[in-house]
Amino acid sequence: MMRLLTVLIGLALLVPVAAAEPSSQVAFDVPTLQLLRAADPARGEALAKEKKCSKCHGDNGVSEDPEDINIAGMQPSYFYKQLKDYQDESRDDRDMLKQTRDLDDQQMADLAAWFAAQQPLAPAADRNTDPAVLRLVYEGDPQRLIKACASCHGQQGQGGQFDSPRLTGQYPEYFIYTLTEFKEGDRYNDIYGRMRTIAEALTEEEIEGLAGYYGAAVPVLLTNMRLWSRFLANESVL
Repeated sequence: MMRLLTVLIGLALLVPVAAAEPSSQVAFDVPTLQLLRAADPARGEALAKEKKCSKCHGDNGVSEDPEDINIAGMQPSYFYKQLKDYQDESRDDRDMLKQTRDLDDQQMADLAAWFAAQQPLAPAADRNTDPAVLRLVYEGDPQRLIKACASCHGQQGQGGQFDSPRLTGQYPEYFIYTLTEFKEGDRYNDIYGRMRTIAEALTEEEIEGLAGYYGAAVPVLLTNMRLWSRFLANESVL
């Protein structure tokens, strides 16, 4: 019996094991943290203008399109990781690949420092505070292996360490779009698949509820600008 067990173990060791692909090439080791700490926001501002980041993300990181991410106030570690993931295609986006293709690590760190220093949007005044939503935010749902949002993203949704982004101040449309990407597996650069696991367990109604809790209202000025733009384009504004 012992000889048979030994043979079986030996055969098992000969069977090739499929290696899991890493969801990101970024490691927050000492050199990376030192790079981020020494980043220069002034260089980042100049580079943001050169790369025309404002086209999608606004002059100070607040987007004019509710389906684009607001990057104002985003913690540098998360911002840097996303740029690196776009560059090596761990995160799939053709436009961002073009934008990051020629950036070096120092430039990405400088951009991260600049946008981190900008003022993020506050949550909407009529944010969703339904008890079921608040339970997901502060307690999660252990039965479904859903961690509390606040445990990674901070008590105020301000973002956590390294790869846990700011949630407060995102537009609900972008929030829903991103969680749906994780839920459907279209986005896969989350370390250990944490967000994919959580998003798969959430219902569409719960995702919308969380978007209503964390989401920012579109500033009145931007709303008026959009209406005026549609008016000039002879589109209905009703």
